Amino acid sequence: MFLTIDQGTTSSKAVLFDINGQKIDVSQKVFKQIFPKDGWVEHDPLDILHTVIQCCEDILSRNLEKNINSLAITNQRETVIVWDKKNGKPLQNAIVWQDRRTEEYCNKLKEKGLEDIIRDKTGLLLDPYFSASKINWIIKNNENIKNKIKKGEICVGTVDSWLIYNLTNKKVFATDITNASRTSLYNINSLEWDDELLEMFDIPKNIMPEVRDSDGYYGKTEILSRNLEIYGVAGDQQSAAIGQKCFREGDIKSTYGTGCFVLANTGETIVKSDNGLITTVASKIQGQASYAIEGSIFMAGAIVDWFKDYLQLFDKYEEIIPLINERFDSSDSNVVLVPAFTGLGAPHWSPKSRAAIFGMNRNTGKKEIIHAGIQSVSLQTNDLLKAINKDLKKYDITLPKNLKIDGGMVENQLFVQNLANICNLEIQCSSNKEATALGATILSGLGSNKYKNINDLDNVVNKSQSFQNKMEDTTRESIIEKWNLAVKQTIGMV
Repeated sequence: MFLTIDQGTTSSKAVLFDINGQKIDVSQKVFKQIFPKDGWVEHDPLDILHTVIQCCEDILSRNLEKNINSLAITNQRETVIVWDKKNGKPLQNAIVWQDRRTEEYCNKLKEKGLEDIIRDKTGLLLDPYFSASKINWIIKNNENIKNKIKKGEICVGTVDSWLIYNLTNKKVFATDITNASRTSLYNINSLEWDDELLEMFDIPKNIMPEVRDSDGYYGKTEILSRNLEIYGVAGDQQSAAIGQKCFREGDIKSTYGTGCFVLANTGETIVKSDNGLITTVASKIQGQASYAIEGSIFMAGAIVDWFKDYLQLFDKYEEIIPLINERFDSSDSNVVLVPAFTGLGAPHWSPKSRAAIFGMNRNTGKKEIIHAGIQSVSLQTNDLLKAINKDLKKYDITLPKNLKIDGGMVENQLFVQNLANICNLEIQCSSNKEATALGATILSGLGSNKYKNINDLDNVVNKSQSFQNKMEDTTRESIIEKWNLAVKQTIGMV
């Protein structure tokens, strides 16, 4: 058995898997989202920690007789936490990956001509999305943290580091290579923290965690009711790719949670994008690093949350099905929603853009708005797939004729069918709702030698349901044309 922590943007989860990847038990807790200003997104680090502990203890208490081999961690990436090295207490709220407060700072670095250096070393764009500018902001705006840095009393890390530090009772301060590769401080060519980048962002190297392999050992838990060895850590999207068995060059997956993330494995090749995508470390397993190209959409399932919690278009998520069932793939609606609530991600990268709805008239109601919101996720995915295809063509890497998908949104089969229609692809929808957690579990099994290598994973189950395109070309082209115009107008309003 493996216990896996899946720490996400809106909730924490613990999942118990058996050796064949079958889910045995799960516990999930939501936590508060904090929005201090427009474009700012924060979490209370103690909320993250406490919900993780609660979920783990739920599983442990219900499975007292089961032998649990190890604990794995997968987590929301880029989110930054700063804490006191001595007592382990956070020194301010976490700045979440969606946060855009450092946009002006990033623009100043661009004006100095530094983006190409950052891109060459990290594979990332110079954008508030990534961790480095967030760490810089925290240091500049918190005198207490500045003083503690001088005394060597500060730890800075992503969510995985925060959890590992606390779970091991301050024994281990480490991160995995996939999380490190999302900070804009880690050189993906030499595979180490980069001194030039650290100096560029005014970040002392001694506050950063040690970087370990994805299937590495991260100490033993000391604060749970059962002491478990921690093997296997990865950022959520890399973990989802592993859960979908995207181990080989060209394998591609898309995960639909709060945001949407399309990731294509490029093997040992570091692909440099000309189309607004980023290069990242896919994993480092048994000493071998592999890479990926990725496109990120900031709003996917979060659009549905906005419909429910803020517009109050429905009370329960299951009510959405009858609202969209009648007309979901009809092209007679001119309503287009561009979900730039915190800017537009890949391939457009327009951080100042804000959400807009186009094409409404007096007959427009909640059905049309919900339809437009959900379809916007399919349309954004299509934009990403086009960009990925263009980039990989230069490297003679061919994508398959299908897309593997997972995440909370894929439970809605109307959305999945719409995705197949808009992207004109076969969609392979994972039957395992916990594909992200399964990826970290696989890493844990490899690290603890329960699996010999990736060829030893044939018995790890992740079946899929196939969806084929059912839309006429003319209908698809009309929908995409309206979308492209709406995106252009949204960006133009900045």
